[in-house]
Amino acid sequence: MSAHATAAIIHAYYDAWTAKDFDHAVGLLSDGLTVEVPVNDYPTTDSFAAALKKFGSMTTKADLLAMMSDGDEGMLLYDMDVLGLGTLRVAEHFTVTGGKITGIRQIHDTAALRAAGFVG
Repeated sequence: MSAHATAAIIHAYYDAWTAKDFDHAVGLLSDGLTVEVPVNDYPTTDSFAAALKKFGSMTTKADLLAMMSDGDEGMLLYDMDVLGLGTLRVAEHFTVTGGKITGIRQIHDTAALRAAGFVG
């Protein structure tokens, strides 16, 4: 894939979930999605989709700070305000294959999530 196509898919995913259009966001995910996050485990696309809907529903604001892509990989850096947590800075690395997101690696500070009981 071109870097431009990858960027468009990643940006569409971000725009969809931050607008709470979770069906559209999930529609951009591959059935064989692999996810690496600092807390919890999402072995299937459906398990990640459920978490996205739950946690995304608690997000009151998201500010995209940076975006880059190269070939079939891309990254986002953003701040999100989450009810009961405050502001969380998130870095996400994506792999896109055949027009779908096939991999997500996410990095963020887990202290606030652990304190609020989101780990488990």
